Amino acid sequence: MNRNLTDGLNFISKLTWKRFWNATQVLASYYFSKFTGKVHHWGLPISISFEPTTSCNLRCPECPSGLRSFTRPTGMLSDEMFRRSIDELADTLTYLIFYFQGEPYLHPQFLELVQYAASKKIYTATSTNAHYLSDVQAKKQ
Repeated sequence: MNRNLTDGLNFISKLTWKRFWNATQVLASYYFSKFTGKVHHWGLPISISFEPTTSCNLRCPECPSGLRSFTRPTGMLSDEMFRRSIDELADTLTYLIFYFQGEPYLHPQFLELVQYAASKKIYTATSTNAHYLSDVQAKKQ
């Protein structure tokens, strides 16, 4: 089966009426704000991004993580904060991006965090340089 189709079906399988209603509210607030010229906000986030770590094993010349030139603190995402945030948003959250500038697989509990989000039926995506990605890890759910 086509990978895009499979991934699309995976995403659709995460939708619930509550998530659909939340997305409708967010979209409606956008158009209502645009129409009235005043800010109106309904609904909760439909997508969020977590950075598992600011660490990276590479030294890419164009990347603040690789250059070690962050102006913000470096470190690992707190398991407790992640779980608390997911628990608060799970009913309305549709999409979770698990990446920003660090290498996600350097976080010691990365796959457990992904699994936690997946257990709440949240569609999860990440980006990796794949240095720490093995066949076994790639097939874990």
